[in-house]
Amino acid sequence: MGRIGAFFLRNPPPWPVLRFFGCVGVAWALLAVALSPSPAVRTVLVGAYIALWACHAARPWRVPAALVPWTVLGVLMLLAAAPSAGDPGGFRPFPFAEGSYADGALAVATAPAWAHLAILARTRDLAWCVPAALAVAPARHFAAGGLPLWPTWLMWGAGFLLLGLAFRLHTALYEARLRLAREAVAEERRKIAREVHDLVGHGLGVVLLNIGAARRAGARGDGAAVIAALEEAERVGRRGVRDVHQGLVLLRGPAPEAPAIAPAPPTADDIGALVGELRAGGLRIDLDTRGDLASVDPAVGLALYRVVQEALANTARHAPGSRATVAVSVDGPLALVTVADRGARTGAGRPAGGGLGLVGMRERVTALGGTLRAGPDGPGWRVEAAIPAGGAR
Repeated sequence: MGRIGAFFLRNPPPWPVLRFFGCVGVAWALLAVALSPSPAVRTVLVGAYIALWACHAARPWRVPAALVPWTVLGVLMLLAAAPSAGDPGGFRPFPFAEGSYADGALAVATAPAWAHLAILARTRDLAWCVPAALAVAPARHFAAGGLPLWPTWLMWGAGFLLLGLAFRLHTALYEARLRLAREAVAEERRKIAREVHDLVGHGLGVVLLNIGAARRAGARGDGAAVIAALEEAERVGRRGVRDVHQGLVLLRGPAPEAPAIAPAPPTADDIGALVGELRAGGLRIDLDTRGDLASVDPAVGLALYRVVQEALANTARHAPGSRATVAVSVDGPLALVTVADRGARTGAGRPAGGGLGLVGMRERVTALGGTLRAGPDGPGWRVEAAIPAGGAR
């Protein structure tokens, strides 16, 4: 059974199904020859049909989609050209048509042609190629005679076409589900990547601020301040490593045991604590909050927090000696945030074009139906965001 499975699964879908139909066609064509090996012309034509599908089942060839209808019509005409087996043999499936069992087996042997037409033909070609293929048997019979069971060809052809179209629809739905699942996983990974970036950027910014404060305290000879700044840098660094580890755990597969409950994401109310932490690291920040920050949607609150966090992390990196101003307000239906600094004392500006942090901020804000502007403001830098307080509608 393992070898049979490997035989059919050697190629990706839909080829295993097409191989199966090819084997069905070969089996019934062999039965038709076994039931009536004469006349010789019939045996030669049916033998060519058997060889064609046997080779295809062993090593499938891929016909261009535009040529599939013409190839199927040619194959059906090859089989329809085979003369009748002769003696009806008492087989009368229809009141107006009778033939031999060999003729009936030949009708069933058309299965792979119908399956290939239904599965591989282009959608726009089905409108003309299906009626043309169904017309092969009656046209052959009424034009030249000698195809006594032509209604059986129509019956089996319609049945195999419906099976093929059902598989085609199932394949389309399955591929659509896979595509949606891949897009959902990719979107989730992008969200996690943004979170990890925010955590790393903020943590490194605070660590650098405290290291700078320790260096300045060391230059003054204030040993206690040096130790306090280094202890704060160590604390923030350890917390950053823990947070990054928790974010990376989400990128791995599900653990066999139940995962620990993740901490609640920050909200707009946590902006004050964020500013206080950066102030302790030596960054000079003026904070102005207006309105009820707790009333905004949690997703909007997280976006406001991340915008402030990223903007202040950029200030710490690019303008460490500058004073920053943070203004957060809830004004009617909008939540507004502005972060501005006065630029680096050394005159060094931001890198042109921004970085991943700016891209992440813009994605967060626009996903919630808001707008974000970031750019130079005199010698400094200014970030402004406006988001619907209730989230995207």
